Amino acid sequence: MIHSLFRGAAAVVLGACLSACDSSSSSRTPAASAGAETPFAGTNGATDPAALSTSAARLPDSLHLISPSRVGRLRLNMKEHELLAVVPAAQLTKSTHQFEGATYPAYRMRDAQQPTAPATILEFIGSDSTQYTLRRIRIYDPQYRTAEGIGVGSPFGAARQVYGLTRVRQDEDDFVAISGEMRIGWILDENSLPARHGNDISTSEIPPATRIMGVRVR
Repeated sequence: MIHSLFRGAAAVVLGACLSACDSSSSSRTPAASAGAETPFAGTNGATDPAALSTSAARLPDSLHLISPSRVGRLRLNMKEHELLAVVPAAQLTKSTHQFEGATYPAYRMRDAQQPTAPATILEFIGSDSTQYTLRRIRIYDPQYRTAEGIGVGSPFGAARQVYGLTRVRQDEDDFVAISGEMRIGWILDENSLPARHGNDISTSEIPPATRIMGVRVR
């Protein structure tokens, strides 16, 4: 009888101890992973949605993926008839653009998922005899992003930190930061740039929180 009572009491004490230990460990906040990279933060300290951590970035689907020489199903140097084969005519409005004093065909492409989103501009070059090919793609729709989540609305600091930038200069009507590796130009918000800046400035002079207003793939 005495041994039975002793064993019962010991079991109660042991159970209480295990319960307390489990409670303590489950309420402990996990430590941050060693060596984890801190995402880009704007001037107000808030983490940008286009952070360096891929898991934290807003990533695109395959139709809105920006990559070197490609945007979704589009690729540079594709011929006009190839464009018409992959993009429904209802999404395209034909127009023109100027390049080096000459007029060439262009298309304004509406997004099938978001028809009210800003149109993507497709600029062609060539001639009737040699056929026209896609020279440049201009993007103003935030749905389009790189695999790292960088696109319209992202801060310049994030693009610089992810890709590195080789040139920042006035180009045609835009002030553009150019990534030589990606062959992508990031159109910057000039209202955020230093006053009285020149046509070519160092990337270190551009505030990291300067917004990307458009993307040029060429």
